[in-house]
Amino acid sequence: MLRWSQYRAQTEPLAAIFAVSIFAIALSLYVVAAQPIFPGFSDDSTADRTIDRVWDDIEQHGVFHAYDGADDIDALVDGESVPAGSAVYVVVTAVDGGEEQPVAEAAFPSGYPDDIDPSEPAQIEQYVEDEGVPSGASISTRSIPVAVESQAEIRSGTLEVSVW
Repeated sequence: MLRWSQYRAQTEPLAAIFAVSIFAIALSLYVVAAQPIFPGFSDDSTADRTIDRVWDDIEQHGVFHAYDGADDIDALVDGESVPAGSAVYVVVTAVDGGEEQPVAEAAFPSGYPDDIDPSEPAQIEQYVEDEGVPSGASISTRSIPVAVESQAEIRSGTLEVSVW
């Protein structure tokens, strides 16, 4: 058998470089276009991670307790659960008479818990009440069980976390 033959496949070096370049460009365009759907690369991933951490802080045996005597959200949430350099607004709603009613809310300003003025959380809550959550905010929601009037009375509810 001959080691070299004029019938073996060969490629011009210029054509090979061109083909590899086209492949690299196509792969780059795909990565840029698909980036928002990869975990950890979209703006929504900040709220998704934050809602998991906040839920871990406020739940007790898989339920949020909103009845009298229960702790407020801001007393339950650890400072490490809130992303550094971002303002966070958390609201828990429960179904009452077929409608969702807010049962607890908390605001965590940028710099929480160390570098904040005590009036900042109230200012954020008032802003959200008047203007709504900023349009550029990353928002994540999760269905949760909520104990409204006692530990025995559990209703369907929603935890919503907004990060901006």
